[in-house]
Amino acid sequence: MPLGDGITFSYGNYVFDPRPLFTVSKEIIKTPSNVGLATKYSLSLNGYILPTGSDITDGKAGLTKVFSGTNSLRDAFDRDFKLLLLQCNSDTPLISGYPRVTNIDVNNASDNYLQRSDYTINLELPSLTGGGKSEPVGMDCGGSASGDLSASGLISLTDEFQVEFLDERIGGSVGIDGFGTVPSVFSLQRTLSAQGDPSASLCSDEIYDTPQLVTNRRTREPWEIAKDYVSANLGLTPAMTGLAGLMCVSGMNIANNIRTISVNKTEGSVNATETFIAYTGEYAVTEEIEINTERSTEDPHTQVTVNGTIQGLSTIDYSAGVYEGCPPVGDLKFTNALTSWNGGISGSLYARANGVYKSSLPDNRPIGVKDSLNLIPLSESVGYNPIGGTVVYANTYNDRPDNINPFALREEVNWTVNYANDVFATLTVLGRTNGPLFQSIGTVGPTVAEISIDAVMAPANANVSGLSDAQWAPYNDLVTDYEKSLLNLVSVNQIFTNSYSETWQPQAGHYTLSKAWTLSKCE
Repeated sequence: MPLGDGITFSYGNYVFDPRPLFTVSKEIIKTPSNVGLATKYSLSLNGYILPTGSDITDGKAGLTKVFSGTNSLRDAFDRDFKLLLLQCNSDTPLISGYPRVTNIDVNNASDNYLQRSDYTINLELPSLTGGGKSEPVGMDCGGSASGDLSASGLISLTDEFQVEFLDERIGGSVGIDGFGTVPSVFSLQRTLSAQGDPSASLCSDEIYDTPQLVTNRRTREPWEIAKDYVSANLGLTPAMTGLAGLMCVSGMNIANNIRTISVNKTEGSVNATETFIAYTGEYAVTEEIEINTERSTEDPHTQVTVNGTIQGLSTIDYSAGVYEGCPPVGDLKFTNALTSWNGGISGSLYARANGVYKSSLPDNRPIGVKDSLNLIPLSESVGYNPIGGTVVYANTYNDRPDNINPFALREEVNWTVNYANDVFATLTVLGRTNGPLFQSIGTVGPTVAEISIDAVMAPANANVSGLSDAQWAPYNDLVTDYEKSLLNLVSVNQIFTNSYSETWQPQAGHYTLSKAWTLSKCE
């Protein structure tokens, strides 16, 4: 049909004359799980350029006109996303969209460009109609409905989950008293990959009044479309994996939301991988524990050492802050490790060591061997690594008897009795090769009893002036009771104190006491 018949067929400011024939094919892009991603229309324009208005008998004029028309066509299709419009008068457009140019091919006809040039142009666009030339066709910037991603502007999407036991750490109850329940720990990984549709690089909120304004419009790169979808859909809960029953991950707490983002602008794709640690315990930590029991015939006491490492887990919030999580904020690994140490683990070390001690007691143990460890550890140490987010601990216990004085960290008490010896005279004879002569005097020497105490007090209980009455009382009672017990010895009816000393070192918390008595027998 000639121009002026009320039909408009144009691309940007270029008006087709004569109008080309065109074919349309429609492709529906879906994921393998049959979720709709996009609709793609492919248009093939087949037309020719004529030397309109020139004398066809004039070869030079025809050649010039055809070459000029060919150049105009190429210039018109030098950029994507100009308005493609096919409309009858002011009726609703038959085609109204902003396509991507995938191919343009111009060939000379048999007359070698003198009277005609043939062309084929291939275009792609997500929709043939967008409600009129004032509203471009493209993706909906607001997102998409569940199960239908056709408005997302994507041509490829992969959403993959991987769940596994971390170091095969399957939780449950330990058959030793003091351990309680060991939490389950999982590693969860989500990989979200998206590729933007080059034909859907316009948002429907961009309005243009006339086709002449299309050259000023804003376009969005395919990678930006992919980035918007990925950033809006990151995050993970165990229920999202669909494996809550299979992997027993229901009720898990999530920590360590570590992200890796890669962008390929040339392919228009964005790939995001998130790695999580999921745990069932009260604290965001994992813990390694080792308990060793040592017995020897050279030591009457059994020694138990419990040591371990608490590894804190970070919890990162990428959505917080003025820059939407840049930089991300959250709980430090060390903060969680320290909270776990102070909140529960530090108070459970004795119970763990004692549980192992009880479970390892031999059936033929000697009479008098205790059935539990001493509450006060022989040694204890705690190490902190704020950068690595760890707390390292080691405590050693044994089954020694309880201290006589509860204020003492360590104490040693000795009772000594030096019994009466024979009294005899020694006579040295000059030249006697068999040594001196000994003569009994017919009597014995004194019996001497002694008690000594060596103790170390907790620094908090040390004071410069000496021990308080409460701190002294256990040792005072011990000495008094021992002194009274000496009168119960056979034939002892008098006791004389022959030495009594006490020392106190407040800086070291070191206390010593020594007292000796001479025993008299009246018979």
